[in-house]
Amino acid sequence: MKKQIACLLALTLCLGLFSGCKKEDGQGEVVGDEIPYSEYNPLTGYKKDENYPEGQRPAAVMINNLYDALPQSGISSADIIYEMVTEGGITRLMAVYTDYKTMPLTGPVRSARDQFIQLMLPLNAIYVHIGSSTYADEMLNYYSYQDIDGIYLGSSAFYFDTERAKSKASEHCWYTNWEMLGAGLEKIGLSDRGSLRPVFHFADPDGARITPAGGEAKNISFRFSGYVGAVFTYDEASRQYLKSEFDIPQMDIGSSAQLGFDNLFILGTDVTFKPDDFCTDFDFSEGTGYYFTNGKYERIKWKKGDPTAPLLLTTEKGKELTVNCGKSYVAFVDYSQLENISITGAAVDLSSSEDAPVS
Repeated sequence: MKKQIACLLALTLCLGLFSGCKKEDGQGEVVGDEIPYSEYNPLTGYKKDENYPEGQRPAAVMINNLYDALPQSGISSADIIYEMVTEGGITRLMAVYTDYKTMPLTGPVRSARDQFIQLMLPLNAIYVHIGSSTYADEMLNYYSYQDIDGIYLGSSAFYFDTERAKSKASEHCWYTNWEMLGAGLEKIGLSDRGSLRPVFHFADPDGARITPAGGEAKNISFRFSGYVGAVFTYDEASRQYLKSEFDIPQMDIGSSAQLGFDNLFILGTDVTFKPDDFCTDFDFSEGTGYYFTNGKYERIKWKKGDPTAPLLLTTEKGKELTVNCGKSYVAFVDYSQLENISITGAAVDLSSSEDAPVS
């Protein structure tokens, strides 16, 4: 009898944790029951196959995103890319890979920033960079987070492209891949084992794709600063948003592929300056933004808080946002920039419940 009761309790808990998705206000049709967490990739939502690296931590690599650093390598293989402004109005990317043992030559690798660390910590990722800001160092030290830093590991974990250095500055010429990353882990005795949790609330990968009800979103553009902006164009064939910047497609020279994403999250926050009046400071408490997928969009809310806390995305009414499986792009931008976002030619006013027409 005790065994039967225990089984019933376990079943009840499972049903509570993995309840079926319902149609929510602000979203299109959300179909099917979610698959149990243990059965899907926590970064993409797809069902695990025989090649999935069970119990292995993902890798999060800092990527140089200056115009002079283009073209980049390995970035189209990432499952999630985060982009935020750093000092001087430039942006940096953090490319996250489910299985670092399949990571191609990736780079150019650049230095750490604390705003990216706050998004990396909940992923329990192997953090890969070359150098750090003072604030990034302080955060890594505070959490006793062991990382792969090229300042200390040099050529044992990174590769310097001497041919590229003939036409590029040296900071645009450092790369890594799965073999070098593995060598770096071994050299410092860092384990790649660890627990993971889903980064988003994914829909059933075997169900129909989610289509948000906020409106058409075939072309999206916004700016991070006066230096750089981003443009995404929806490709009907791949059902992905293709990224451009500096008025050119953002390409991965290794795969010859343009960056493409199934999910876009453009999130607003207050971006100010650190006490040094140089490094940027991000308010990661809560805010509003947009979710783009399947050629449509909807307004959303987000919460985070503590640096180790996961990013929580909700609908405008506060229900956890259900997103499509696949590759994702997450950008945090200052509200002054987000207010000027263009969605299929429409300027959007965050203070209004309706989209403002182009003037």
